Amino acid sequence: MMRNWCACAAACAFVLAAGVSRAQSREPSDAWLMKNYRFTGPPKPGSIPPTDPVVSDLRQIQNMLLSIMRKADFGEDYETAMAAAAQAASNAQLIGVINQRIEAAANAQKAAVEAKANIPTYSIAFTDHTIETATAYWSDGLMLHYMTPQGAHVQVRLNHVDKSLSAKLNRMNHLDFNLPE
Repeated sequence: MMRNWCACAAACAFVLAAGVSRAQSREPSDAWLMKNYRFTGPPKPGSIPPTDPVVSDLRQIQNMLLSIMRKADFGEDYETAMAAAAQAASNAQLIGVINQRIEAAANAQKAAVEAKANIPTYSIAFTDHTIETATAYWSDGLMLHYMTPQGAHVQVRLNHVDKSLSAKLNRMNHLDFNLPE
């Protein structure tokens, strides 16, 4: 009897050891993962739009309110559930308004960049062999006034401007540049 019991115990130990050794194999086996999941890698830079911190905080509050609402409904505390639902609805509207304003600001910034790209840039040559760029220019007798692309207003005496070279540079860019003689 003792002999059968030892044989049975040895057989059980062998089966268990074989099962445990396969289940706890130290060799990595990625075949199952590669077969059942599709790995695409990280997203491309710029493909995920940045989130406004206020919207992020409101979403956390929203998740908490929804949790309170579910717990209150489960506990049959309908007054709390209704209050949480009302606050969640207000937060959802606020998130929508903030997202619309963010989108409008982004569209306005994009339009400003496009408009800035369409502004003609004049070249103004000086007698000291330097060339400056301007988005607008005008003269008032002895002075030339011009606006730089950065928005600064600059004034120089007309006798420091190389009028012929300035006119030639702007003609090459198909721009009219006329200064008084």
